[in-house]
Amino acid sequence: MKNIFEHFEKKLILKNRLFLKNGYPRLPNTVIGTKLILNGDNVLNDFINSANTIFKDFNSQTSVLIKINLNSAYNYPASTSIEMLETVIKALISQGVKKICIGDCSGLVHLPTRKVMRKKELFPLKKRYGVKLIVFDYGKWISVPIKGKYFKNIILSDSVYKYDKIINLSNLKSHVRSIFSFSTKLLVGFMHPCQRYELHNDHIEERIAELSLAIKPDITIIDARKIFIDGGPDAGVKASANTIIVDTNLLEADICAYNLLYLLKKQSFSKVL
Repeated sequence: MKNIFEHFEKKLILKNRLFLKNGYPRLPNTVIGTKLILNGDNVLNDFINSANTIFKDFNSQTSVLIKINLNSAYNYPASTSIEMLETVIKALISQGVKKICIGDCSGLVHLPTRKVMRKKELFPLKKRYGVKLIVFDYGKWISVPIKGKYFKNIILSDSVYKYDKIINLSNLKSHVRSIFSFSTKLLVGFMHPCQRYELHNDHIEERIAELSLAIKPDITIIDARKIFIDGGPDAGVKASANTIIVDTNLLEADICAYNLLYLLKKQSFSKVL
């Protein structure tokens, strides 16, 4: 009975285009650029100790949306690490930030998102830190015109316009369809589920790149403590990198992540030989 209900719920989510309006690209609201690569066994503590640098233009008046990776509920690095998410929350609180929201819209196979949140045991974070949890499944959607080759418009959750800052908290992993999945790929979670069918039809790498014409986060954080060097996005060959990449530039964050993935894949291949 539960599965039947979730099947119909998924259909409703795919059809939901309530109050679809025309919008505009959501571009960064960050004044001061930040680039930081943290390495080592104590990288989470180092992240918190670097809060003044990472979140230097955040304060008690700043509202923050943390976009996480809930493509599935499979264990990190397939989805967001709760340990990493708590580290980011603690770092924001240390800067006086009071309005923190955590949100996403899961992959098509795993909808509805609330089910994935429950499996990931995210709801206790509300009581523990006073944060808000939202799913984009049932919200309003905005059609953003872009000058892309493959997309002429991107349908985004209207949540992207409701917060002063957006933090893109992504993982580092290979991907069987798009070769790799870093911070730009994570933007798919802002996209209307129905439009994702078009995304996966053809030219997936190019279509993913075009998402950045509609939305860019203020800060990208790539949790590369553990990564998939093969397979992905839900399962793959794991490797340890003990690295966290922080950048206000989405593209440069992904370039750094790609170089790290390439290095670890090369090292793994050399060991096999």
